[in-house]
Amino acid sequence: MGIATGLERRGAVYYWRKRLPDTLAGRIGLTHVKISLRTREVQEARYLGACLNGMAAELLMSELPEITREQLQSLFRSTFEQHRRKLGILADFARSERGFTALQEVQEETAMGWAYRHFSQNGLHASIDEDARGRLAKAGLSEEEIERVAATVGRMKAHGEAEPSAFRLADAIVATGAEVTAATTAKTQPIYLRALGEALLKTDERYRNDPFDFDAEISSLSPKDDTPSSLERIEQSASKTTSESAEVRPLCGETAPLPSRPSPTFSKETVAAHTGSVISISAKLIEKKLRDEVWDEKTARQARMIFDLFARFLTEDARVNDLAELRQHHLDAFESFLRILHKTYGKSPKDRHRTIADLRKDGEQRPSAERGLSGATRNRHLTFIGQLLRRAKSAGIPVDSQLDLTEFRARKTKRGRDDRPVPTRSQIETFFHQPVFTGCGDWDDMHRPGDRIFHRAAYFGPLLANYQGMRREEYCGLSVEDIVTDNGDHPYIHVCFNEFRRLKNPQSVRNLALHPELIRLSFLDYVDTIRKLGYRRLFPDLHSPSSRSLLGDRLYDELRPSFKTCGFTPHQSRHFFNNELKQKRVDAEFRADLMGHGGKTETTERYCNPTDVVNQLEDLSKVPIVTAHLSPHAIRLVPWVKEKAIAPWSRASKAKTRA
Repeated sequence: MGIATGLERRGAVYYWRKRLPDTLAGRIGLTHVKISLRTREVQEARYLGACLNGMAAELLMSELPEITREQLQSLFRSTFEQHRRKLGILADFARSERGFTALQEVQEETAMGWAYRHFSQNGLHASIDEDARGRLAKAGLSEEEIERVAATVGRMKAHGEAEPSAFRLADAIVATGAEVTAATTAKTQPIYLRALGEALLKTDERYRNDPFDFDAEISSLSPKDDTPSSLERIEQSASKTTSESAEVRPLCGETAPLPSRPSPTFSKETVAAHTGSVISISAKLIEKKLRDEVWDEKTARQARMIFDLFARFLTEDARVNDLAELRQHHLDAFESFLRILHKTYGKSPKDRHRTIADLRKDGEQRPSAERGLSGATRNRHLTFIGQLLRRAKSAGIPVDSQLDLTEFRARKTKRGRDDRPVPTRSQIETFFHQPVFTGCGDWDDMHRPGDRIFHRAAYFGPLLANYQGMRREEYCGLSVEDIVTDNGDHPYIHVCFNEFRRLKNPQSVRNLALHPELIRLSFLDYVDTIRKLGYRRLFPDLHSPSSRSLLGDRLYDELRPSFKTCGFTPHQSRHFFNNELKQKRVDAEFRADLMGHGGKTETTERYCNPTDVVNQLEDLSKVPIVTAHLSPHAIRLVPWVKEKAIAPWSRASKAKTRA
């Protein structure tokens, strides 16, 4: 017995296969169409197959409604005019925003206009290749303008901005008198996109040309012989105002009622002109935050991922396309969705291409321990959405004033010090007795006892965490130049923003006196060796040219067995550092300087400088020495670091090996 009509199984995956009508097959040169359903579940395959059979019946087996050339022309003209009016109103609102520059608006809208032209001609998945660049250059665009168009096309593809709203496209088709079918939708979509693009390219009328001929208007207002002069008109107006005010002058002790002002009314067209999609508003928000240097690229990536998920949820689940349509129950539904979303959402690129229904189904099928984003992660989503709504309001979009995210925020149920326990001294000592510090088998066999010690991030990183109190990304992303040995009597670490990683906040920038135990264990010799090899990264063994993952993630992967053996994480070493200084009665203000925390008062934050490097040594001497059993060794680098080769575990190296 067959699985279902049109279904077949290849390996473990189900496929849908359909024979094309002879007339269509002869025209395109294909007799069958075959699509992978990307599922191994027979029930799901049967459901998807039935849906595809229904669509095929509509598209291939029935008499398809047509849309005439005149109707297509009507759709283009109406879409063009509607979008041009909307853009004009948005341009008027943009002029009132702080930081408005006409040139920037013109550049953005021009790039988007050419992008829509590109999608109209080549499809929603087309990139800017060499042929497209040639066509743009032939159309008169400069190299800079072409790069701007290419970037816009990439952004619009990544966030689904190019695909028009199915509801608006259907309304446009109905307005022409045609029937909405898969065929007419496919026929009209490029026309619709071209209309949007052409409206966007009319930037002169929005930002450069005057709305009308002011000189002609002024000339038409020139006084004629039989009309009163300007002075006479003013005197007449003043006289009329005085007489009217005398008629309504109140009695002594009474207050005259103020004339009521008519409240402004908005037509449906006006409201529609103010609306905006999540993607378009979020793009402006991200651009502003990056330009103002409030966000860095990592924060912008996080925001894009969250806005993309929010936009997909509103479109697919709530059928909301504009923020003006957003209501409180939509936010409640989204927060409930975050509670069933699988905890690892976002780590796989495939998550961006899965529907909301698929994500919900996947989360519901997982064990409860793997289901639902953490409270901190949900709060991050809500924080970004709050900023999105404020940005929409400032853009003139009529966002519902009743929207409130406060009650959705997760609240801590215990003290911060209880979130992660402080490791005991016994745990820390056990960790530094692991083979990576006392002698291991080889550079890629660091957890088996041996006679080799390799100086690398896995060796010096935990030492920096334990004796300097540094965050994981702070020491993993150090550059060679951040180790200062020629400025004063004692070497120190300059923790600062650099090209390899960001910092958590501005107060994380600080100088840290180098702990004497790190000097004893040849840390400065290691720095000198790395510098002589021409490296700019202090720990090149963590870097892969084909990955954007956090450097600290690579370090944790390497040391995971040792940390599991001892029962704590890299970040808890920082807790140990702070706790030991507290138990030795080191003041909180000095500990904050060492750990990169901000002051709590004007006295501790604004009216003083950080603790001097020399004075830090007195406090650092109170950190217990847990590595006294280790002996200094001649520097031995990881072999491929010494050879200045690509990391053998990276994708780039593996691809080179395969080639």
